[in-house]
Amino acid sequence: MRRWLSVQQAVDHLSALSEDPLTSDDLARLAEDHTLDLYWYRPGQQLAYIDRPGKPKTELSEPLRLCPEQSSDWRAIVGILRQRPALPAEENDTPTLQDGNGNRLRITFDFSRRPEPFSGLWYPNYAELVVKRQDLERLENHLFSSDDEPALAPHLLLDVIWQLEQIAMENGDSNEAGAESPHDLDWLTHQLSDRTKLDPNLLGKVLNAAERQHALQH
Repeated sequence: MRRWLSVQQAVDHLSALSEDPLTSDDLARLAEDHTLDLYWYRPGQQLAYIDRPGKPKTELSEPLRLCPEQSSDWRAIVGILRQRPALPAEENDTPTLQDGNGNRLRITFDFSRRPEPFSGLWYPNYAELVVKRQDLERLENHLFSSDDEPALAPHLLLDVIWQLEQIAMENGDSNEAGAESPHDLDWLTHQLSDRTKLDPNLLGKVLNAAERQHALQH
């Protein structure tokens, strides 16, 4: 089970990485966007194969993925993350599970142990929902690497680069007033290449793009 985290463990883990405490509502939003897979783990629960009715029943011995394809099922599962238990009326209302081989399964009970309609046993409870540890680690960059400020639009970024070009070349002119040839993009490209060790061809393309962008604006 080191590969898996309960929902509460996942919330605690993400909260430890965040400046603001997170709740299972944050996981619910990820699940709503289909960014995070959820799994059901109720050891010993009987399962029946949906597409292979003649195949013997099996038991839930490891977490199985809850399929998000049925929107009503998925809304109910997301609601569980928000501490709203799902109480379907009968067996056919239960969510679909999928094993590692792509088989679709549904929970089932012996007739003598069959829960009453609207019993919480037909759906996972909050404690039975788990996530893959590697899925959560993959999401950490998505959740915490982006800044609150929006990314600079490409045309604005090129304009900033053009302004920096002008400053750099004016500064170069003032420092080398006695130079015979004026400073131009080739001079700036080689200056930047020497300082950054970047390919001068690549730098030249960026600077020329900034020049074109400025010409279009003016």
